[in-house]
This record gives sequence, structure tokens and C-alpha cells, in this order.
Amino acid sequence: MKKIKAIHIRRVVQLFFFLFFLALFIQARDPLSQIPPPDLLLQIDPLAAILTMVSCRTFITAFLPALVVIVLTFVLGRSFCGWVCPLGATLDFWNRLMPAGLKMRGQRQWKYVMLFGTLLLALFSIQAAWLMDPLVIFTRSLSLAIYPLAIWGVNGLINTGFEIGFLEDFAYSAWNFFQGWLLPIAPLHTTLLTVTLLIFVGILLLDQFGRRFWCRVLCPLGALLGLISNVSPFGRKVTPECPGCGTCSDNCRMAAIEEEHTRTRRSECILCMECAVNCTVAGTTFTWRYQKKGQEKFNFGRRRLMGTLGASVVLGAAWQTEFQPRANQQYLVRPPGAVEEDDFLDLCLRCEECVKACSSTGGCLQPSGTEFGWNGFWTPRARMRDGYCEFSCTLCGEVCPSGAIKALPVDLKQKKVIGLAVFEKSRCIPWEQNIECLVCEEHCPLPDKAIKFQLEEGREKLPFVDPLLCTGCGICETKCPVIGESAIRITSEKEQREVM
Repeated sequence: MKKIKAIHIRRVVQLFFFLFFLALFIQARDPLSQIPPPDLLLQIDPLAAILTMVSCRTFITAFLPALVVIVLTFVLGRSFCGWVCPLGATLDFWNRLMPAGLKMRGQRQWKYVMLFGTLLLALFSIQAAWLMDPLVIFTRSLSLAIYPLAIWGVNGLINTGFEIGFLEDFAYSAWNFFQGWLLPIAPLHTTLLTVTLLIFVGILLLDQFGRRFWCRVLCPLGALLGLISNVSPFGRKVTPECPGCGTCSDNCRMAAIEEEHTRTRRSECILCMECAVNCTVAGTTFTWRYQKKGQEKFNFGRRRLMGTLGASVVLGAAWQTEFQPRANQQYLVRPPGAVEEDDFLDLCLRCEECVKACSSTGGCLQPSGTEFGWNGFWTPRARMRDGYCEFSCTLCGEVCPSGAIKALPVDLKQKKVIGLAVFEKSRCIPWEQNIECLVCEEHCPLPDKAIKFQLEEGREKLPFVDPLLCTGCGICETKCPVIGESAIRITSEKEQREVM
């Protein structure tokens, strides 16, 4: 019974952490509570912490919680992957819905290639946690794909209820219930949804090559925790009662138990304890007594090391020397509180927490594609035609886990200049058609109005921007009644960035 209880405890703990991190994600909206911090999942991420701090050459206090995970790994081995990681929990749940396919034991060294490759890139000041870190991938998938699709589904069901007479009261109740914590104020649409969703589904489908294929073969965070767990005093021990039937090795989701059954790769074991439960003769137990005998020695291999080094140098050089066209840079508007661009690219995890939080208010932040170069892929930028920066909203800085966007008090944020509005007179209704239009000036939130009018004989009021007052909030571009591209656009001119 104790063995069964142990695995049930793991599943309960795993479900608790999954729901806990999901709750933190959902509550990252207005009004925002900082207890517990909404970005806690990424702040406890040791890989993101190391890669970000190495890339920007600065110690970041926001990542101090990651030390807790490192210390626990020294004590309890790679238990984070089996008990806490939400992507690991997702893979376990997926495996129950769609059983794993082929059983593959080899190729586990690839995750160390990913780990050392990303570390080498960080030395070149290229932060690549956003590419391979599982916690970043999980958060980004929630922000850009899963959450918007869930909102669409919930809204669809509620609207269907409104259309069916006898379900109308239920639909009203459901609307009131979900509006309080799940549904955003405005409809939620995100760019790069398809790309993000395909990557997430691809990670799930990798299980057709074996259970937890991502964790065993590709995950650099798992590789980092695996290296630390080699010195953990807690782990699997084979008792004299072991009959050598092979049940434990055949059913090990991480292929951590070798075929001779007595040897356990401590760096691969996530302490799921299924081997102890499945053993009918108590041939497996978990103990604090460290078994040095039979444990593997880490051997990355000279060829693999040189290949990783060479690939990282080539990729880093190509990344840093890629031509960056300046034509689009004038429309690259970062959120208020963003640090200088080079530091921003080093710090930003591309987790899209800011995009999700912004979508609950104005919805101006969206992830970039390749329009500003590959280095800016998935980084947040303001698309003012689709939504403006709320005058009193500071959510993006409050949910940023790495400090790429600094948290600003409301009074300072309202004065922060993120860009400058510029009129395209050939599209502006008063300038081009001599027809009165006051929309941009009426919506300007500043007390003194950054948009003013000049008077010319025989013409309607002609709007112009006072560059000394404009903060680049973008509401004028959003509300401009011209069809298609706005007659007034926000550029990055006069932007004010924070110091890292």
C-alpha cells in the first residue's frame, strides 16, 4: 500500500503544480495580484536564469527562486521533471490519451548538445532559452495558442446557449462566472498562433517515438537538472528480492533503467516511482543511501563536443551578422518600460506573458515575426492599429519575469514616451479631402492633448502632433477612421528606454 500511496501522491502533487501554474497564468490580468507572483514559473527556471544572466552579463535578482530548484535537485535528484514541470505533466496526460509508440533508448545525449549549445550561444550574448526551454515553451503556448483557443471555445458555447431559448439563463450564468476570471475584456486574437500551436503539438506527437521523448532526448533543462542529480543521495535501489524479470526497465517512461535492471541512470530518473509500484516482489525501492556502484559516468564525447562548439560558433556568427534592414525599424515600438534594444533581446524570454496580460485590456502587444529579423522573433511589439496602450495600464512590466520590461508606477508610465505619432497627410481626411475629422484629437488621453489643429483660410481644421507632448500611446492610430492603414502612425522616434 505504501508503494501505491507514493505514486498517487506524485500524481496529486503533479496535478497541484499544474493547476497552480495555470492559475498564476490566468490571474495575470487586471486587477493583478503579486502574491504569489504571476511569473513565478519562469522565475524558478534554472536554465532561463543561467542563459539570461550569461547573455546580458548581469546578475538578475528576479531569478533567485531558481536557486530553490537547484538545491532541491542536489537533494532529491531530477524530481522537478516528474513532480513539478507542467510540460512534463502535460506529456504524461497526453500519454494516457494517446499511448506512446516505438520504444527508443538511445539518443539521450542530444539534450546535452542542446544544453551546451545554448550555453555557448549565451557566451556570444545570444539568449536562446526561448528556443528550447520547456517552461518558456509551455508559457508561450498557453499565451499565444491554448488560451486564445479556449476563450474562443468558451465564447462559442455561451453564444450557442444564448441562441437556444431554454439555455439562455444558463448562458447568462456562465458568462457572469467566466467573465470574472477567465474571459478577457476584449476579444483575444494573437499573431503566430498557428506556428506556436504546431510546435506544441509537435512536442506531444514526439511521444510516438517513446514516452516523454522530449524530456529524454531534447530538453536542455532536463539535461541541466540531470547533471546535478548525479550527486543526489536519493534514488532507486534494487533489493535482493529482484527476480530480474525486466518489468521495471520495460515500463520506465524515461528509459532510465538499463536492461540488466540493477543499473539506474540517475541523470535520467525523474523519480516517478512506477518501477517500485509495478514490481510485485518489492525488488525496487527508493532510498537516501547513495549507490555509487553501477551509476553511469557522464561522457559527452570529443566529436560531439567539437560538433556542438562548431555549430554554436557558426550559428552565433550568422545570428550576430545577419543583415537587419532599417526600413521597418521606425515602426518597432516596444512596450513602456522596455530596456535598451540590445539588452532587451538578451533579457526577453519570448514567453508572451506581456502579450497575454495586454490582451486583457487594450491588446496592443503582439509577438513579432521575422519583419525585424530572426533575432526579434516572438519578441513583443506594439501594433497600434489593432490596439492601443492603455493610459493607466502597467501590466506588461508587472508580469515580465526577466526584467526586459521594467515595472513602472502608473504616474511614471503615463509620462513614458514609447514613440511619436506621425501624420500621413495623403491619407488624412482633413488634409487630403478637406473634410472635418476630430477623432484622433478627441481620443488623445493627455490632459493638454498632443494632437492640435492649425487653421488655414478656406480649409477645415488641420491636425498636427505636438512632439513635446506625444507619448506614443497609439490610441489615435487605433481609432483613426480611415480604412486600412491609419493616416496617423506611431514610430519609435523619441522613444525612452530603461537602463537594465
